[in-house]
Amino acid sequence: MRNKTIRAALAVLAMACAVQALAVEGTFVLADGSYSITVEEENGNLVVVEPNKRSVYTPDGSGAYTFHNANTGSDFYMRVLDDNTLEAGRLPQTGTPSILKKVDVAGAMAALESNDQYTAIAERYASLAETDPDNTQAWSMCAAAAFKRAMSDEADFAAYATQTAAVLQQILVGTANPCPDAIPAQYW
Repeated sequence: MRNKTIRAALAVLAMACAVQALAVEGTFVLADGSYSITVEEENGNLVVVEPNKRSVYTPDGSGAYTFHNANTGSDFYMRVLDDNTLEAGRLPQTGTPSILKKVDVAGAMAALESNDQYTAIAERYASLAETDPDNTQAWSMCAAAAFKRAMSDEADFAAYATQTAAVLQQILVGTANPCPDAIPAQYW
């Protein structure tokens, strides 16, 4: 009987450890591409690396990782849904949490290289965003759409282009598509 109890305890311990041992390191982005983070695992914690800071999220015992931002007094959580998906939000939880998906950076870079036409279009609009301050927002959105087209399949790009066109239509003075080579007419 004692051996069965020990085996059962070891099995439970092994399953609990397996949950915490997910390979979540990598770059994660929101579905709309508007925000990305790099996540590292360090001593049982998740470390969120952003351009201007490193935030250490520690396990809270519920399966989530939490972080207190001393500068703002805000508390945040992150939950590993699977190796490729993170849920993030504020504590106490208000609204819908953010879902971040792992990006295959090497694959994305290869896609960019293999789609030189759309990459060149994106770079042209990115350059316009830097040199035409009155239209920076529109040119940036055009650049983002062209980059998305270079890196995505048609269905993913179609959803992004439709959403970007809707936002652009709200901020533009006229009704003309400012970048038909980045956002084709069928999405405008």
